[in-house]
Amino acid sequence: MKFPVNHDIHCHTRLSLCSQDPGMTPESILRFAQDKGYDCLCLTDHFWDEDLPDPNEFYAAQGLDHVRQSLPLPATDKLRFLFGCETEYCGGSRLALSPRHYDRFDFIVVPLNHFHMSGLTRDPSIRTAPALAELLLTRLEELTRLDLPFEKVGLAHLNCSLVFRDGDWHQVMRLLDETRLRRCFAFYAKAGAGIELNASCFAPGWTDFEEENLRVFRLAKEEGCRFYCGSDAHHPQALPTVQEWLPLVAEKLGLRAQDRYQIPER
Repeated sequence: MKFPVNHDIHCHTRLSLCSQDPGMTPESILRFAQDKGYDCLCLTDHFWDEDLPDPNEFYAAQGLDHVRQSLPLPATDKLRFLFGCETEYCGGSRLALSPRHYDRFDFIVVPLNHFHMSGLTRDPSIRTAPALAELLLTRLEELTRLDLPFEKVGLAHLNCSLVFRDGDWHQVMRLLDETRLRRCFAFYAKAGAGIELNASCFAPGWTDFEEENLRVFRLAKEEGCRFYCGSDAHHPQALPTVQEWLPLVAEKLGLRAQDRYQIPER
């Protein structure tokens, strides 16, 4: 069976400061998902735990009480409607989510390549493609050493241009060492983490750099990882991109139904 493109488990409500769109409410996102026949939907607003020090200005206002304003989620019997977050990983052991709050979320989205946040996720001195490739590999490796509930963790947008916003991010993807990537993906497969197919990274024109866009996902698939869809929508017009853009990605990767990651039941 084909890989099912009938879910969106990375999307943002108006509570994310990079959205603040009044059209992005739990109710409106749910209506969209129901109309499209989705079987799973998860809200993943940006989050920085108040237990942890030194958020930047963007994250300071996006603590637990802030993101929990979406609760209780609207009731529905047509699909699984879940509550998650997109937290931040800054290297070392600095994840912006305290272990005591893991159970508050059904799903935890972790971006490893938000390198546009100079001074928070990246030392400003790291600014060449080889150095950024090394940093991304290091982050993939570091995360494996954290005590995380990996079965409900998703690795977000691994082919995101934010890895090198000021240069050729495709070069970064080409420079990633295959042996180290395979080792990391073998761990994530065994631990049960999900690998995200982020629709915003596959806008029309992505096939001009097809190898660079698909390389990490092909290796992840070969190592046994499972995949999920995320619109990463911050505005209503981005919600349809899952079904508009990701079927081609799944086809090119040769994904089947058995390759789908699903958030575990509580």
